[in-house]
Amino acid sequence: MDINGIGSGIGLNAAFPEVAGAKSTSPVEGAGKFFSELVSKVNDMQTQSDQAIQGLATGENTNLHEVMISMEKASISLQFLSQVRNKAVEAYQEVMRMQV
Repeated sequence: MDINGIGSGIGLNAAFPEVAGAKSTSPVEGAGKFFSELVSKVNDMQTQSDQAIQGLATGENTNLHEVMISMEKASISLQFLSQVRNKAVEAYQEVMRMQV
């Protein structure tokens, strides 16, 4: 929280440090690497959430709040990935509409 009591957020670099710091030789390779790492990271979060749910159902994990936090992280990361994909598709469509 900042001084005004409003959360400043964690940002892309903190949420996905290995994705945000990706450098490549060409923009196409960089974008491809960015998306593949982002999808991989979101998949990992979904898998961790599923494991936490399974642990709660079997009685291994009794901390409901940790399971809920894991589920929300997975949900938010999937929503973020979906919005990034939507923006990339919109940008591609806009470039295709340009007249040469």
